[in-house]
Amino acid sequence: MSKLQDYINNLYPDTTSQPIKLGLDRVSRVKSLVKIEPNFPIIIVGGTNGKGSVCSFLETIYSKAGYSVGCFTSPHLFKFNERIKINLEQVDDETILESLNIINTKKKSIELTYFEITTLASMNIFIQKKIDIAILEVGLGGRLDAVNIFDPDLSIITSIGLDHQEYLGDTIEEIAHEKSGICRPNKHTVLNFENIPKSMIMELNKLKVPLSILNDDYSYKFESERYNYVSDNISMNNLPKPHLNGNSQLINLAGCLRATNLLQNILPITLDSIKKGIRDTRIKGRLQVLSNKPYIVADVAHNADAAINLYNFISISKRSGKVYAVFAILEDKDIEKVLMPFVGIVDEWFVSEVNNPRAQKIDVIIDRLKKYNQEVVINQFDNLTQAYNNVCKKCSLNDNIIIYGSFFTVSETLNGVTI
Repeated sequence: MSKLQDYINNLYPDTTSQPIKLGLDRVSRVKSLVKIEPNFPIIIVGGTNGKGSVCSFLETIYSKAGYSVGCFTSPHLFKFNERIKINLEQVDDETILESLNIINTKKKSIELTYFEITTLASMNIFIQKKIDIAILEVGLGGRLDAVNIFDPDLSIITSIGLDHQEYLGDTIEEIAHEKSGICRPNKHTVLNFENIPKSMIMELNKLKVPLSILNDDYSYKFESERYNYVSDNISMNNLPKPHLNGNSQLINLAGCLRATNLLQNILPITLDSIKKGIRDTRIKGRLQVLSNKPYIVADVAHNADAAINLYNFISISKRSGKVYAVFAILEDKDIEKVLMPFVGIVDEWFVSEVNNPRAQKIDVIIDRLKKYNQEVVINQFDNLTQAYNNVCKKCSLNDNIIIYGSFFTVSETLNGVTI
């Protein structure tokens, strides 16, 4: 175990079961104590799905334009350092350790959550490294999320869907209100999704937030492997197709292009940098094709909208053989809505529990699958690596394997596995 991971484990012995404490008071007080005062432009990215991909597009485009780019995202798949990057490279252990230690020492008796101290540590590093722009991904919601202690020059909301209802509310309108909290008066917000709640637009208009709305202020078309973007003041034609898979990534890219256009006065970039950024953007665990023979796709889908997006991609791209699913999920997720799209397409399920106190019990997973089909073929395993190894033994080169259900599902399945 690395010194960094050992330090984090000592601070937070069980990060996976630590209760979420939303609110800005504690983290704001520590921010003042440590004197974390960024002097560079900030983009905050919130939403139910698509946040990580949007951050990845933005950090790659701005890096290709020659800027020093800090990017803070969560959660990580394999290694903590994935959360804090500068110029597309993970920050080293010693730098993160030093920053965490500074904050832990100066916070006095104020209690911080794992996410809060991580947020402060990342921004402290970005300041020390004198970056040109920071891209911050919201952890949960927006209004009371730790990243919201920093004032963005531009905000992006990628989608609104039902997830984390115990914290954000039971309706789309309530969740939209929480996610709107990252927006600021007189600072641009890009609403990069369709079917925007009217209440959300009314609320942001009252706050005098300049809005850019998908298909009103900007749009895209994808034809013959070429991507065309048009807005009220600029058009870009014949852009390359993103390496990231799925139709949702075409939408994500449109929002990023709108953001770069709105910030052009303070962070000018060229068309060539945009093209290079699109070509080079990569992110693990999002419709990630791991193999073509057999066809293996890993995706962190853990809510209804993400599951539908994964289903749409698989239904179009799958090979003609059987479809197998490696699946596990957390107990606080809507398991039925995550399973439902795949009930009619998966021939056999290979299920386990994630190694997490919040893991959904395997009996519940089996029960929900049988609710849809009493004859469904279910293979049960002690861990996800076993599940994956067994499905690989069974499938032929023309078959398909889907790995999904949570970040933990993808991480535990692929950790140490050679594809």
